[in-house]
Amino acid sequence: MPSDATYDYVIVGSGAGGIPMADRLSEAGHKVLLIEKGPPSSGRWGGTMKPAWLQGTNLTRFDVPGLCNQVRDLFTPLRSHIRLPRLTCGTAVNAGLWWKPHPEDWDTNFPAGWQTKDLAAATDRVFSRIPGTITPSVDGKRYLSQGFDVLGGSLRAAGWEYVVPNETPEKKNRTIGHSTFMFSGGERGGPLATYLVTASGRNTFTLWTNTIAKRIIRTGGHATGVEVECNRGGHAGVVNLTPNTGRVISAAGAFGSAKLLFRSKPPFVAAVLKMSVLTWLYEGGIGPTDQLNIVKNSTDGPTMIDSAQWINLPVGYNLNDHVGTDIEIAHPDVVFYDYYAAWRSPIASDAETYLANRTGPFAQAAPNIGPIVRQFWEIIKGGDGTDRHLHWQARVEGLTNTSMTVTQYLGTGSTSRGRMTITRQLNTVVSTPPYLRTEHDKQAVVEGLISLQKSLANVANLTWITPRPGVSAEQFVNSVRTAKMGTDDGRSGGTSVVDLNTKVYGTDNIFVVDASIFPGMITANPSAAIVIVSEHAATKILTLSSA
Repeated sequence: MPSDATYDYVIVGSGAGGIPMADRLSEAGHKVLLIEKGPPSSGRWGGTMKPAWLQGTNLTRFDVPGLCNQVRDLFTPLRSHIRLPRLTCGTAVNAGLWWKPHPEDWDTNFPAGWQTKDLAAATDRVFSRIPGTITPSVDGKRYLSQGFDVLGGSLRAAGWEYVVPNETPEKKNRTIGHSTFMFSGGERGGPLATYLVTASGRNTFTLWTNTIAKRIIRTGGHATGVEVECNRGGHAGVVNLTPNTGRVISAAGAFGSAKLLFRSKPPFVAAVLKMSVLTWLYEGGIGPTDQLNIVKNSTDGPTMIDSAQWINLPVGYNLNDHVGTDIEIAHPDVVFYDYYAAWRSPIASDAETYLANRTGPFAQAAPNIGPIVRQFWEIIKGGDGTDRHLHWQARVEGLTNTSMTVTQYLGTGSTSRGRMTITRQLNTVVSTPPYLRTEHDKQAVVEGLISLQKSLANVANLTWITPRPGVSAEQFVNSVRTAKMGTDDGRSGGTSVVDLNTKVYGTDNIFVVDASIFPGMITANPSAAIVIVSEHAATKILTLSSA
């Protein structure tokens, strides 16, 4: 890499947090470098992973919604956990669900300055660029809707209200609606087709793929650069920040950002790579003392920043996630579409229609998420007085060709928390799982399942596969984030790693902008919420005085 190159902002991670941030900062005239560990995903950006029937097009597996469940060769082991290192990360490989957050997602979980009213402008900016759609096929039709008719009609008959989800995001209690996707023009769309396009048109923006950020180089609380290593043709060396005013923003995800902070080092030491925000933080000498001592006693010990410069913050605590509970039902009207065979042997007419017009089953997310489900929601009042939000999502797959798997996600209001730690081999591990650790969380899952069973009780010819008949909801359930934002400085006995400007406590120019700063889990898939957070954080960062 050029030895004299410096950047006003170095952003690590090209996901839902990193790309919008890079666009906003470069738009403001700053020199921005966006670093991504993995290769390009979309054909627009040089991606090449595709089945034979896409050869000769600029489409890859990541561009076609109906191929979103084709995960072969996507998972790369990152020490002990699995990551998806691709340009735009999760938003490039997931089902593309795109939800405007419920007001309580912000008001219950987030601190002052990050409430619904504070995020209104950022939300408007995000949804003006990525409005989402409930009819991803460009002809406006929904294909393979038999499962949708069975499940949605049954819930409406039981008194659930039909809504257009993103028009009424506040209605999340006994409501149903069609799945909303980030797709556009029959292709994936999202941040890749919007924020990255405008950012890449500026000469102040640079994107590096196949480049692994090892750690932040810092002296005390001030970062001076980022050490990187190449990954199949990327860049290696030290990226320097603009002296005195440059900043580092980690958007590497809940695992990646923390690892980066753990591993940071002083500027005069050269080192070797091992990456994940958890590893970044730990190897940056930022985190709990017990974890920093583990890094100190690892192979990274000789190059780790001196313990006198460690910043003791509760990195890795407050780990939370949606609790997913699957049930399976079957109905003779349901029709299974074999999206799994689409890589090697798609139905020829469907492939041809998609390539010619961007219509048909391949314009929809696999495995038939869109038309089958009216996503549906319910709020359960816990014995502790807390409202817990349940988000149900269905898809046509299961043990039979007439099965629907319906997943209940416990989100906003959940109180269970876990912990993520690091090993001497520099593996990040979930040492304390965050699932159903409180009785009130468990009871909400049980009550939600009972409510669904009652709502579907009168559906003719419907068969329960899981839980099987005779197994109660209680019996079934009983068998079955890491860089928190807040005002309570973790160095002084608090629980937060970053402040209300997303700046890491104890530093003057290191920031975290991804899902790891969420104080609590939100109701639905968080992709849109992460982009909103990135937009809002960009506004805050741009107003800060120089580091």
